[in-house]
Amino acid sequence: MSAAARHVDALQARMGAGVLGLVYDYSPVPFSPDPARFTLPEVIEARGAAERLLEDWCGRALYRADPVQGRAARLLHPFYWSYHAGEPSEIGPDLARADVGEVRERLLSWGLGRGMTVPLHLPGRGFATLSAFLDAPADADRLAHFALDAFRLQDRISAGRAPDRGPLSPREAECLAHTAEGLSAKQIAHALGRSESMVVKHLQAAGAKLGARNRSHAVAIATRQGWIA
Repeated sequence: MSAAARHVDALQARMGAGVLGLVYDYSPVPFSPDPARFTLPEVIEARGAAERLLEDWCGRALYRADPVQGRAARLLHPFYWSYHAGEPSEIGPDLARADVGEVRERLLSWGLGRGMTVPLHLPGRGFATLSAFLDAPADADRLAHFALDAFRLQDRISAGRAPDRGPLSPREAECLAHTAEGLSAKQIAHALGRSESMVVKHLQAAGAKLGARNRSHAVAIATRQGWIA
């Protein structure tokens, strides 16, 4: 389990009544909704009812259209947001946008239509957010306490984060490079003159070192960190 996963688990366990779920995400580059520049977060941890977001927010890139992320990228302060009509919210002006319609529809149907988010603009242009989904509007006091939780969480995650250029072996990087070219483990084994099981072990080891969710995620992280071209 990664440091981020452990610390998000601990925070979720401490959250009081009324918090339906949490999402923490981190990217080494600033968030951009521009399709040409958009990249999914390198780390994303969802807990509670928020776990159901991952398939659509990552798999269908609804993360890019989510106005909460867009606002967080431009703000330095924690904020409350709501997709409920008539409810005061930081994202109120964004709800009329056509690309927000699907995001709003899904969150309201899942009972996840309101929450609070803390933007975390990090050294080296890194960007993270921590969001809590709520069953009722948040007041200023609750938002302030959540902001403290968010900065403490980021401090703990940053303290336990491995250096960006993690210790990939030359063979692990080579196997990932072939994966990026679309080769299967069997095809990589043939190209390198190794057994398929050994290639799979190299890919699994690389994924574990990079904290990747799957091979595609490992390729994305390795490319971003300069391990493969």
